[in-house]
Amino acid sequence: MAHLLRSLASSAFGAAAQLAGVGATPHALTAGQAVKLSAVVIAAFNTVGFGTTAVTQSHKVTDLTGTSAFIASAWFTHAAACRAHGLALLAPSRSLLLAGCVTLWGVRLAGYLFYRVLKLGKDARLSQFFPKDAREPFLTGQSMYPVKLAGFWTAQSLWGWVVLLPIIVAQAVAPAAPLGVFGWAALGGFLTGFAMETVADAQKFAYKNKHPDRFVREGLFRYCRHPNYFGEMLLWTSLTALAGGPGVLAAYPWVAVSPAFTIFLLTQASGIPPLEEAHNRRYGSDLAYQAYRRHTNLLLPWPPSQGFGGQLECKYSSLGSWIMCTLGAAVLHL
Repeated sequence: MAHLLRSLASSAFGAAAQLAGVGATPHALTAGQAVKLSAVVIAAFNTVGFGTTAVTQSHKVTDLTGTSAFIASAWFTHAAACRAHGLALLAPSRSLLLAGCVTLWGVRLAGYLFYRVLKLGKDARLSQFFPKDAREPFLTGQSMYPVKLAGFWTAQSLWGWVVLLPIIVAQAVAPAAPLGVFGWAALGGFLTGFAMETVADAQKFAYKNKHPDRFVREGLFRYCRHPNYFGEMLLWTSLTALAGGPGVLAAYPWVAVSPAFTIFLLTQASGIPPLEEAHNRRYGSDLAYQAYRRHTNLLLPWPPSQGFGGQLECKYSSLGSWIMCTLGAAVLHL
């Protein structure tokens, strides 16, 4: 069985490498080749995920496939870098550390989301992409099934490819660079963000199981309204710093789009804005929720204010406004 798995992995790697233009013999792996390899792997995983979802109309494979694409891309690139630079696959290196960090993040997130969808039976975020009536013909109704679903999987592929850019490039051009003080600090930032996101998700899930009609204000949610999203931003910003330490950011500054893209998505699009709107609709008349909003930061963890009678409200018109609002909230709470 182990031999069969190794053979399958080798065949898959060879096919992906060939499609990305990475040769079969050891040679220097360029950043461009690594980026292409990542795109091929992520597209392949998400194409399979889309096909499976379209046929089964199941919510259960979406997050498993999406996060698996991250993990596979990091390991495929790591394997290509090791082959090109003459490194052992599991020898300690910056490239191995980056692949391990992505794996840790992916396994945790996939496990949590899969467990949640098993408990709830569906993922409310995905309902809009599926027909409301099982008898609804293809390409009809609000979902235009599976056209909008295909758009979702395409966006998920783009998300994975963009977010992984600094990791992929660093693995290709500086796989064995020493960490140094900056690298260790960046690793600490990643672990802090990972821990915060993990704890916040667990606290919210446990609280909602017991009190489905209440808003969460315990644990990390006492210090900000979206600690899980803050952890996610810190995590990927730190991973970019860890990847960019050995001159990668200086040589390839465009990889900084990764944390910027994550911050943009969470603060301007699919993260905080819809949640804040939903909470305002559901709890807006609740005096306890009004007090919670007044005294608790939106995103930056900080002890809740006691005497401050108003709260700096964050607008979502631009990334710059979020940065200024977050910094302003921190100053007001000092």
